[in-house]
Amino acid sequence: MYDVITIGSNTTDVFVYTDKTKTVCVRALDEEICYISYPIGSKLLIDQLDFYVGGGGTNTAVCLSRLGMKTGYMGKVGKEYRAEMVLKLLEDESIDFLGSADDYKDNKSGYSVILDSLERTRTVLTYKGVNDYLFYDEIDLEKLETGWFCMTSMMKESFKTQEKLSQYAAQNDIKILYNPSNYLCEKGLDFLEGLLRNVHILVLNDEESGILVGKKKKIKKLRSLKELGPRIVIITEGGKLVHCLDDKDHYYTLQPPEVEVVETTGAGDAFAATFLAGYIKKKDTPYALRLAAANSSSVLQYRGAKKKLLALEDAEEVVKKKNIAVEKKESKKGSQGKER
Repeated sequence: MYDVITIGSNTTDVFVYTDKTKTVCVRALDEEICYISYPIGSKLLIDQLDFYVGGGGTNTAVCLSRLGMKTGYMGKVGKEYRAEMVLKLLEDESIDFLGSADDYKDNKSGYSVILDSLERTRTVLTYKGVNDYLFYDEIDLEKLETGWFCMTSMMKESFKTQEKLSQYAAQNDIKILYNPSNYLCEKGLDFLEGLLRNVHILVLNDEESGILVGKKKKIKKLRSLKELGPRIVIITEGGKLVHCLDDKDHYYTLQPPEVEVVETTGAGDAFAATFLAGYIKKKDTPYALRLAAANSSSVLQYRGAKKKLLALEDAEEVVKKKNIAVEKKESKKGSQGKER
């Protein structure tokens, strides 16, 4: 019996660092868009090159396992040496592999190139490969003895599989945390509604929430998203306030601790997975929010999505040391005050 089975992508992440990066910003009427820029036709020296196993599915699986959750990972790998890296990581982190391995239509294992910027934000170039071809009939349903599914973004056939698994979950008393990406949200509510109606916890960032329900105040976004099916909705916004409307209609905000940001990859996965672990442990929303903020802030201070994921006692210690507080805000059915 698993505490959580994560269902999402796996990649080999290549982090590229060079001081030749420039930031170019273009201002339109109502927004400013900034780009990472390199000189055309030049050969640039790289200051540092790092290789890690990444992808939302393995990032959340490792996070959950280190927090003490009995964890399985469902995804798809190819048959080349990069797949061996993924499987070795899962073994080292005490995570059971519940997926499959093949080179469907000559696709290979996922691969990402992460380009760093001077502002310590990154652009990710991602090749999905076989991540897109996890088929429902490949899954051994007898192995899905779990209390929770933790789903991250998947595309094409794999998204269809997640939809079917959400229906299976609804029929078998399995709850779902879902953390979609902006490219899934851009497909619209009609595309996501079948999955969202079976979701218990929805975690997404401010941009993604705006794509789905439009630009409006956070509390109105939270309520609009809850109307789609999720019982708990969380909206993050980088280092700004985290907003949460829980299953008792309590509205909470949290200010993440200030840290020196080295690299942002994996911080969102860490937040979502840690919130889930905290919620499973105590069924207490403020506790889970504080724990999530502690673990995601740890990831921000290191390169690589898994480099400094914390064990439960270490995350709880960060909460105390940083004095991370959750504020209960006014809502239609709630009161206000701080909870520590």
